[in-house]
Amino acid sequence: MAEVQMPCQKVLAHIDLDAFYAQVEALRDPARLAGKPSGVVQYNPYGDLKTLAPDDDRLLNNSNGSLIAVSYEARAAGVKRNMRGDAARALCPDLQLVQVPTAHGKADLTLYRDAGKRVLDILARKATCERASIDECYLDLTNEAQKLLVECCGAPPLPMNVEQVHVMGEGGALDADTWWQRPAGARWENGDVLLACGAAVIAELRDAVKQELGFTCSAGIAHTKLLAKLASGLHKPAQQTVVPAAAVPGLLGPLPISKLRQLGGKFGARVAQELMVQTVGELAAVPQATLQQLFGEKDESWLYALARGVDDGEVTERTLPKSLSCGKTFRGNHALVEVDSVHRWLLELAGELEERLATDQQANHRSATLLTVSFAAAPPWAGSDGVWQSSKSLSRSCQLRRPQAAPMAEDATALIRRWAKEHGLGWSIGSLFLAASNFQPTAGPGVSITKFFRVAPATAEESAMQASRPTSPALMAMPPADESAQLEQPGRCGEHSGQPPAAARSVYGQGTVDNTNRGEQLVAGPNSGPVPAAPSLTKHQQVLLPPNEACCADRAAADTVTVSPKGGQGPVAASGNAAEQAGARHWPALGDSAGQKAGNEPGEGAGSGVDPDVLAELPPSIQREIRAQLKAQQMTERLKEKKRKPLASQPPAGALQQRQGQTQGRTGSSSTAKRQRSGAGGIGSFYKPS
Repeated sequence: MAEVQMPCQKVLAHIDLDAFYAQVEALRDPARLAGKPSGVVQYNPYGDLKTLAPDDDRLLNNSNGSLIAVSYEARAAGVKRNMRGDAARALCPDLQLVQVPTAHGKADLTLYRDAGKRVLDILARKATCERASIDECYLDLTNEAQKLLVECCGAPPLPMNVEQVHVMGEGGALDADTWWQRPAGARWENGDVLLACGAAVIAELRDAVKQELGFTCSAGIAHTKLLAKLASGLHKPAQQTVVPAAAVPGLLGPLPISKLRQLGGKFGARVAQELMVQTVGELAAVPQATLQQLFGEKDESWLYALARGVDDGEVTERTLPKSLSCGKTFRGNHALVEVDSVHRWLLELAGELEERLATDQQANHRSATLLTVSFAAAPPWAGSDGVWQSSKSLSRSCQLRRPQAAPMAEDATALIRRWAKEHGLGWSIGSLFLAASNFQPTAGPGVSITKFFRVAPATAEESAMQASRPTSPALMAMPPADESAQLEQPGRCGEHSGQPPAAARSVYGQGTVDNTNRGEQLVAGPNSGPVPAAPSLTKHQQVLLPPNEACCADRAAADTVTVSPKGGQGPVAASGNAAEQAGARHWPALGDSAGQKAGNEPGEGAGSGVDPDVLAELPPSIQREIRAQLKAQQMTERLKEKKRKPLASQPPAGALQQRQGQTQGRTGSSSTAKRQRSGAGGIGSFYKPS
């Protein structure tokens, strides 16, 4: 079995903004909050749910709400997160409490979300930045550290504000000055010199955040994301900690197993029980053969590496969330038991989601294509078989028709109505979340060609029909990476991952989302079971993918959303002609096509199509193929139109004999035949001209 190697060539960091919500409030109201013990409290979900904007006076020192953020001045007095206001004031009588802004009957975190975005913009100047939440992120500093090492001729510079810098050693904390300023000719351990350079870069970035925005943050610098995350919490606030490879056993050894990523739940408890270990050091001492025997080859390798601080997590450049979501919980007798109540609250959630989608589209030139509603049945609830069961979290998804409150609420309600009908009487909903995901680029400074490929809008019932079964666990892990959902229901997080890009679906004009192979699943957490694989996009289905999204086709196989080339109106495909039923590619028509001539409204049936200017921009081979398909499609539509039109009343016998005589007396001339077919008594008189 191969020995695990620490990736010493990588320099990663984890940034954690210190008591961020409290910092944001203190900067907005320095006269009453700066330098004083303060906290941010949750709104009263059972009281007045009126809108309380960020600029309103939100200082409510008599609030007994739950604290969601506590300044370090208040922490020094013993105040902790999740305390109630009365209990916190008993420990700290001078405590200043600010209520979180509210809108749409729930907490509104836009104020903190926007502040976090500004911080990320600064951190991304010198590193690959991966947003983890409103107040934390991961950075990959490898390139910047290597660049700095060359500039300083192999002698890492001492970080600025060195009094805020800490270094972990084999036996504990080391003096930063001593660690950096080594005697001439002293040799740096493998990887340490890059960490030293990375720490200098982090010190500069932290100082820039403080100087430009006024926020302090703490950081951890190490070779892996796991170690960087642990290190950022060792010294706070406004500090940073470096963890060299040699210090890893001393740092991890005494830690409880539950502190490691993905070992805080049932699997971690199983590992501790079967191996009879409690700490990471004890886990590291277990032979690989024993791990493989008990947990299999895959989990054995992962556990063995994790106990040594090695994970395979890469920092993926992402300063934007993969999904936007909002949610609300309904405790006790406030649980929702009627579809009308569900729809009313979905309108509120959809109202917030509409505002955020509009802001996101304007700022980031992207639009969401998938709408997901997640809900938890409040215990106890009865299934259709009358058996009482414990609370379950479920999720249903459909195409996002329009990013507006009314249609989003309508579609989400239709999905829940179908679920309620399946499960009979006695249901109640204790939490409700609405999310938009699967973002695709839209027209920004330059217009994307995908803008001209239109898909007929679906009705609410069609959207519900197409997604009557839940999506994969990756899509059902609700709420996604959105902090308003975390605020309403602490401890739950996740992010959606995508279906094939809208451009690929829209190639067919009436392209649809095919959910027929999804399979019924409930949300049960990260170990929900395997996800059925969907077929990968074919070469032809990838034709119109933007260049930076070609890799999405590979990811599509991991989702349960597939592309169907069949024609039809809306997201549910109707049976087409024989070529379509056989899986032939169905290209949209150009301009005013046969669908509109047949009486369909623009955007319906075969009439929804491609702008001619867009077609001209495509490669010549694609243009020829599309035009050939369009020609065949138009001919097919004309034949269908003729079949739809009724025959005229049968002609009298004399007229029929006259027509037969004319036919026998033809001269064979094409012009004469054409006149006979179009003249009185000709066969053309019995059909309406096409």
